[in-house]
Amino acid sequence: MTSGFKVIIVGGGPIGLIAAHALHRAGIDFVLLESRHSIVEDSGASIVLYPQTFRVIHQLDILETLLPWGTELNHHLSFTKDGKVLNESPRHKKLKESHGHGSVVFHRAELLRIIYDCLPKTAKPKVITGKKLSAIEDHGDSATVSCVDGSIYRGSMVIGADGVHSKTRQLMREIALRTNPLRDWDSETPYTSSFRLLYGAFPAISTPGQGYDVQSSGKSAVYLSGKHRGWFFLYDKLPKPTTEHTRYNEKDIERLAGEFADFPLTRTLKVEDVWPNMSTFGLTDLQEGIVKHWSLGRIVLVGDSCHKFTTHLGLGFNNGVQDVVILCNLLRASIRATADESPASETLTKVFKTYETIRKSPECSLVADFANSGLETRLHTWANPIYWLFSRYISILPWFESLFLRFRLFPEFQKARILDYVPSSEVMNGKLPWLYPMKKSGPVI
Repeated sequence: MTSGFKVIIVGGGPIGLIAAHALHRAGIDFVLLESRHSIVEDSGASIVLYPQTFRVIHQLDILETLLPWGTELNHHLSFTKDGKVLNESPRHKKLKESHGHGSVVFHRAELLRIIYDCLPKTAKPKVITGKKLSAIEDHGDSATVSCVDGSIYRGSMVIGADGVHSKTRQLMREIALRTNPLRDWDSETPYTSSFRLLYGAFPAISTPGQGYDVQSSGKSAVYLSGKHRGWFFLYDKLPKPTTEHTRYNEKDIERLAGEFADFPLTRTLKVEDVWPNMSTFGLTDLQEGIVKHWSLGRIVLVGDSCHKFTTHLGLGFNNGVQDVVILCNLLRASIRATADESPASETLTKVFKTYETIRKSPECSLVADFANSGLETRLHTWANPIYWLFSRYISILPWFESLFLRFRLFPEFQKARILDYVPSSEVMNGKLPWLYPMKKSGPVI
């Protein structure tokens, strides 16, 4: 392990756990603090992983254990609200041909459990639950994290992987404005919501591997089928965009579920057919945005803490993994280039700024994935007459979709990075080459 250098990860969701794996493989000491009392809680719905993420998962020795728990999507249909089929698309087949594997859907709780279980025995004790963040202090040569229960953790830096309502991001903002109240910084609520999302999981109702969508004015739906359960995502356009955080209750949920009752999920089943048997569900505003400031001093953000997508394409987690990959590559190189393996604050500032610059640049897919995700949501909800015309009559044309996949979506996937300090064989082999190929030899931690 690196001498004296220690990372404090705030947040034990899937991105925080991936960061723990990546740091461990880099030989960098860490502690992970999770506010909940259990890493694995059966909440949320599904997470979709793409081939570029499987490459990193493979490097972390998780892939073989993880894949059997997922379901590869292999069939796509687009419906109108009245059940008419607009399009039967070969997109899943084309993804597999291009990048060596199709997208795979996992139940979020199972994904979390497997990523946690695959942590090495020496790393698991560093994951601590019941630690709700209350304060962060940057001491110049170190940082401390205080928790609501009075415990204090000292380290060399802090990674905020604590999601869309990130406490780390909030505290970082407070520190920035405390030193200079006139400083240009992100607002307390940096993301904007134009839609709200009712999501849920239920026992399997159809053949595994279906990835369907429903399009209508102001509302749309996505249905994914796994081996043991299915998931839906119901999108409702808000009267106007908002940055406020709305809390919904059970009456709100029941009311919106009623509005979607007759929406088809498959050729024969509707939302009303599965609603009585829901195992998990929730309603939230669907936030979007990329924050301006990703770091300050010894604090840096990853995942939903610094960028949030709509969920139509399922690219959020995959981009969070790319955050971790690039940050850990740069961090490891910086530590190894320092005589005492403890980079100064100025060095970390440069590392964090380089990480942010790379992620926001055309070298990475972040900005394009964000735009493509928002575009898909607006197309499917026919957000205005142009979106309706395009979605209803143009984007469903086979030649148009092929061009979009080949020249707009898939080239962004090719840009994905891998951990440059973990040698490995390539497991995702398709027609399109990866711009950052695996290294078959190098340092083994």
